[in-house]
Amino acid sequence: MYKIIIILVLLVILFYMFRRAIQDWGKTDEEKALPGKDVMVQDPVCKVYISAGSAVTERVGGQTYFFCSKDCANKFQKKNSG
Repeated sequence: MYKIIIILVLLVILFYMFRRAIQDWGKTDEEKALPGKDVMVQDPVCKVYISAGSAVTERVGGQTYFFCSKDCANKFQKKNSG
């Protein structure tokens, strides 16, 4: 009886490991590095914290930044372009 329970537990663990590997397989390194939607990120302009899922994202100089509004994103781009 215990052998069946152990085998079932191992199968469940293998299933979740396999599923996770498949989910990460098609992603680029940058996509893997981005925070989840519920993670709080700081706006580099006005220094407020917002959830990554509701943030305005912009790529500046090959790096992704998170902003609370389009206005902050525009200010940041103007500051870093000149």
